[in-house]
Amino acid sequence: MKLEKIFEVKDGRLYRIGGGEVSTDGMAERVRWSDVEPEPGVYDETFLAALRDELKACEAQGTFAYIDAVFDRDGDAAQFTAAMKHCARRIKDCASVAGFSIPGRLADGGFGEGSAAATYMQELSQKHAHYVYFCKMPAPGVVLLH
Repeated sequence: MKLEKIFEVKDGRLYRIGGGEVSTDGMAERVRWSDVEPEPGVYDETFLAALRDELKACEAQGTFAYIDAVFDRDGDAAQFTAAMKHCARRIKDCASVAGFSIPGRLADGGFGEGSAAATYMQELSQKHAHYVYFCKMPAPGVVLLH
């Protein structure tokens, strides 16, 4: 299922396509890596189903969220990216999801080709081209969070 792109990024700000600027206040839906993957290679499908239900409720209300992805356990960027990609697959039909945040731990290495942050965005965008990305560090095409 492919969803239409609803948002775009201009100068580090979020805009509705064909509309005005959108505030990111209150949009964050915090998702910890340890909630998605409590043990290496073991995904919590019950948690992911509940997350999907919450996001579907947002959709019914006409509100939007971005997944505030939290790197909260031991592991490397590739493992974290795989877990968030699995999460994205489980919520793929939720039109309320604007995109995912990029944790500082990934962004600290910059956004250049081959960086952890660039790889993360490429992996999630493969099947979710409509996503925009949110970060506390400025980067081209990324919504700057304050």
